[in-house]
This record gives sequence, C-alpha cells and structure tokens, in this order.
Amino acid sequence: MPKKPQNIIQLFLVVSLGIFCVTLFNFPAYSGEIEDLENQINQTNEELAKKKGILSDIEKKIAEISGSNYSLSQKINLINDEINKLKKSIDSTEADLNKKIAEIEEKQVLLEKKKESIDTFSSDLYIQSRYRMSQFFLSRDSWDGFVEGLFVKKRAITVLRDEVEKINGEFISLAESREALEKQKTELEEQKGDLDKSYALLAAEKAKLQKELNAQIASKTSVSSQINKLTSQLSNLQKTLLYTRQGGTSVDPSQVTVEGSDLGSLSTFTSKASVGSFGVFSIGAYTHRNGMSQWGARERAEAGQTYKQILQAYYPDGTRTKGYVEPTKIRVKGKGVDCSGNAKTYDEKISFETYMNRIYEMPSGWSPEAVKAQAVVSRTYAIYKANTQGYIIPSESNQVYKNCDNLQAWKNAVAATKGIVLTKNGSVYSTQFAAVHGGWINGVGWDLYDTGGTKDFTNTWDNKSGVSWTYRSWYRRDYKLSTTVDGYSCYRYPWLSGQEMADIVNAASRLTDIGGSGTSDSRIYPIHDRCHSDGNPYSFTEMRNKSSSKFTKVILAQVSRSSGNTNFIKFVNEDGREITISGSYFKLAYNLRAPGYLSIPQSGFVHIDIQKKL
Repeated sequence: MPKKPQNIIQLFLVVSLGIFCVTLFNFPAYSGEIEDLENQINQTNEELAKKKGILSDIEKKIAEISGSNYSLSQKINLINDEINKLKKSIDSTEADLNKKIAEIEEKQVLLEKKKESIDTFSSDLYIQSRYRMSQFFLSRDSWDGFVEGLFVKKRAITVLRDEVEKINGEFISLAESREALEKQKTELEEQKGDLDKSYALLAAEKAKLQKELNAQIASKTSVSSQINKLTSQLSNLQKTLLYTRQGGTSVDPSQVTVEGSDLGSLSTFTSKASVGSFGVFSIGAYTHRNGMSQWGARERAEAGQTYKQILQAYYPDGTRTKGYVEPTKIRVKGKGVDCSGNAKTYDEKISFETYMNRIYEMPSGWSPEAVKAQAVVSRTYAIYKANTQGYIIPSESNQVYKNCDNLQAWKNAVAATKGIVLTKNGSVYSTQFAAVHGGWINGVGWDLYDTGGTKDFTNTWDNKSGVSWTYRSWYRRDYKLSTTVDGYSCYRYPWLSGQEMADIVNAASRLTDIGGSGTSDSRIYPIHDRCHSDGNPYSFTEMRNKSSSKFTKVILAQVSRSSGNTNFIKFVNEDGREITISGSYFKLAYNLRAPGYLSIPQSGFVHIDIQKKL
C-alpha cells in the first residue's frame, strides 16, 4: 500500500478522534434514580398537603371545644390531644424532609468522588492519546497496531462518556430535587410558624379553661364543705319533706276539722305560735275510750242513724233488751253540783224515774236519736252501779245528776226508751261513755266515718264532729278552755320552743335510761317559773348533761301512730342527731317536766301528735 494514502487516513482518524473528544463532554443527562427521587418528592408533597389548613382546623376545633357542652376537664383534655397531634405531625414532617435532604447530600458526595475519578481517568487517557498520536506520526509503527490502540481507547472513552452523562444527569436531578426539598422545607418552616401560633392559641385556651376549672374546683371544695355541714344540719323544711316522703305520720292540719278559739286549739297554734314552736296535741283526752263517744253519737244521728244503730256501733257485744224491770229507787251519793252550779254533796234515795229525768250527760237539744241512745246507756249504767256499788255518784266519776229535772227533750227520750237496757248474758253491764275518744274505742277499734277510707282519727266521727277535745293541747289540770294568757294558764301559751322541746327529750331520755315511773329522780320537775318555785329542778344544762341524748334544740319531731296509740317519736336535734323515744316515756317526761301547767291528760294510753310551726 502506498504511504501517502495511509497518511491521509491517519490524519482523518486523528481529526475524527479530536472531534469525538471535543463532543465527549457535551451530552444530554438521563438517570433512573430521578424517578425515585420524584416519587419521594411526590410522597412528601402529599404528606405536606394533608397538613395544609391545620391552623384553620385548629381554630375551628377550639371554637367547637369552647362552645360545646363538654365539661372543663373534657375541654382541656381535647385541647391537649390537639396539641399533641400537631407536635407529632410537625416532628414527622420535619424528620422526613431532613432525611431526604441528607440522602441527597450523601449522593452528591458519592457523585463528586465518581466524577473526580472519571475526570482523572479521562485526563490520563487524553494525554496518552496525544502522546501515542505523536508517536504514530514520528514513528514507523505499523498501521494495524495504531488502529487497534485507537479503537481500544475509543471504547474506553465511550464508557467514560456514558459515566459522565450519567453523573451530569444525576447532578442536575439532585440539584433540582434539593431545590424542591429546600423550598418545601421553607414552606414547612412557615407552617411550623403557623403551628406555633396554633400551639400558643391552644395553650392560651387551655390556660383559660384550666383557670376556670381551678376556680370551679375551689368553688366545688367550698360547696362540698357547705354540703357536708348542711348534711348534718338539714333545714327544718327539708327535713320535714324528707320524712314526709319516707312515710312520716304527722297529722296533716288540713284534715283536722276541730274548731275553737281557745289557746289549746290547732287554729290558735297555727295563727299565733312562733316559727319553730312545737305543739303537743292529745288525740282524745280525759277519756277511758270505752263505749259510746257522745260527740260521735251526735254526728251519727245527724247523718241519719237511729239510736239502735248508734248503740250497735258503740256496744257491738251488748244486746238491746226491751221490757227490763227498772228498780223502784236508787241511792245518789257523793259530791256534785246543784241546779245553780254550786257544789253540793248528795246522799239521798230517790225514785229511779226521778233520777232518770235529772241526768245531765248530754245536751237535750241534740239530735233526738243521739239523746235516746244516751238515755238507754245512762239507764243501763245507773242500774249496773246500783247493783255493784250500791249507789251512783252524781258527777263525772259516774254520771252527772242535779237536783232538778232536765229539759223536756231529755225527758221525752227517757220515756221513749223506758225499760230498754243493754245486757250481756242477760245482765246489765258497765256501759261506759265519754264526751269524745279521739276516734279509737277499746274493743271496737277505729270509729270510722268512711269504713273504706284511711284508718286514722282524721276519718272518724269524732273528728267529723269538729269538737275541740278531739285534737288539742292541754296546759292545765281541768276542763276549762282558756282564751287568754293569765294565771290560770301560768301566763304562757300551750306550746314549746325548740330548746324547751329539747329539754323534754333529754328528760325522756333520762327516764328511759333509769326506767320506772321517774320517782327515783325527783329533780325531773318543771323549772321554776311564776307557777313553780318549790323543789330543786334540773336546769336545762344539768338536764342535758344528765341525759344520754344531750339535745340542744329540736328541729323536727316525727310521730309514729297505729291502732289509736303513739308508739314512738323520733326527734332530730339541730346538729342532725336523732333519737327515738317511746310514746309512754315522752308522756311521762312531758307531764313531769313541761313548763307551766302543760300536760297530756290521757290515762292508760298515749295517743298524741306533735305539730311544728313552719
């Protein structure tokens, strides 16, 4: 082959190689790692997108919490939850960004090292290529060796070119990714600022609610203390309502039909007693509760009952017997009064007919059927006493007799029932009677007006009659109904203050402890007043110290009654302590210790009620 053409070919290859080397460093950049970075960036954008609007959501949440019906504790807990969620979200987002930036910086370092290695190798290759080319032109080496070396170097350059393209592409992608992440981090910092504001807002709201809660807790503590105190010292009205709901048995004043203006009546107590005062009301007084109630008989007669029905109601075991042979004469013996109301001692034997016409046990002007019933009962009783006693006492000890005839209405009733008596087993018996029993009759039970109604004195013929003796306070030692506060009433009303009732309770507690009739402690006696100056009675303080109850002021009395008796009474002291006293010991203490002339005039039974002025 001629040498000249070979030189031309060599020159052409050198030029081509030069051009190739020049273009080696001008190339587009593509990389598979870019897609990964973009995916990571997209994921980060999605996460950040979720956080946008947090501030407005938090503000809405605060408004929701503040305006809700949650308690303060619940509101604070909700706000704490929101704060914790925000903090966790910020920390998570910031950690992700910092991780991605760190990864980019790490790749940049690796790429820098790889680029340095390629640059060094490319430079060496370039130098070697120049040197070999000069050797080619200056030496006589074969063409084949030169071409072979050239193609080996070209291949090495091609590999380097690919590496450089890849590195440049990664640098560009990493730069763009870093720029995007830095931008997102800047946005995150702004959002963190907003979240810090939100945090401050939440913290302020929490502090506000906490302050309010603390105030309420302090208030609650104060209220709890007051409640604890009030629990042991309930108000009078609260206590009354409490016992009423529990089945308290105090008599409803509206159900008592008793009238009267005397000091012992319920109406006087209701209108004149001071708030907090206690009235002790006897349900029936000065009665043995045997046989006929005269006021009950009157009410029955006015309701249309006959004297036969009346007798059957009050003497169910007796037999109405006609044609009984009356005695010719009867002896009247004992103290009584004459027709002028003067005291008179009797001891005379008169005809039985005259005696019957001079009996004064029931007003003759009452309903005729009631008067007839009284005539039969009086006849039977007089014959019984004459047979067993030998005479009849002309007073309430037996039955009232005067030395003058009664009115014609009475005499008519006597004539209409002549020869009629009540008998048991063919013999007359003691047909006792009284003005009023209080609704309960021994051997009969409740004298009910409405047989299907409540079994209590309020549903009895006595109560329906309206007579004052059915339900009243007694503060004297006989039957007089006082209407003024004077010496006869010991200058006081017949009711007690809370402190005076506490003194009676302490006396009853003392009597219960020592037992018996109370004679073993002579100092249980009324405190000295205008009516009492003898003896050495306990003072209020001494009586309290002697007792086991140690009451200072009664605020409530709950009476338990059944079958015409007061079984027990529960008393409540001003400090909330309670004590239960039997009806019998309360009556004993009341009759021994009550101030003035106050008393419970019931013999052989206790049937009382206690009212409090509210």
